[in-house]
Amino acid sequence: MKKWILIFSAIALLLFSLTFVLCSRENNLAALSRQSGIDLTIGKVVSHKDTHGGFHGDGVSYTVVQYPDDSIGEQMEESETWHTLPLPENLDTFLYQPYDDEVSIPEIQDGYYYFYDRHSESRNPYDDSELFQRFSFNFTFAIYDQSSNQIYLIEYDT
Repeated sequence: MKKWILIFSAIALLLFSLTFVLCSRENNLAALSRQSGIDLTIGKVVSHKDTHGGFHGDGVSYTVVQYPDDSIGEQMEESETWHTLPLPENLDTFLYQPYDDEVSIPEIQDGYYYFYDRHSESRNPYDDSELFQRFSFNFTFAIYDQSSNQIYLIEYDT
């Protein structure tokens, strides 16, 4: 009898953990959708890594989402929070000279980017100019590749 209780408990814990992981993927997209004003949840998650959960919740969440067509690109073109590439110098430096080995994004020529600074000292959350003026990073960054219809989403917390 104790053996069955132990097996049942292990299965329940596994299902709970799996549900938590799957929901957190959708929550990243749902939060970005809410912040940026574009429904990004229609895409299919191709890849997801999350190292949060360490000391004070520090870590990196990295998600790649595939879209069936460029309909979200058309919405980004009209958005005030999504900007046409090229990236500003700070974001280009951070992205292509990465501070984390888990984050690997191909160089994108044609598309849009979104930046939201969640740092407590941020004066304007949509401005990246103070990104390297602090001792820690807390931001959400997304870049959309129009040629592949993919979004690369990064949530960085140190």
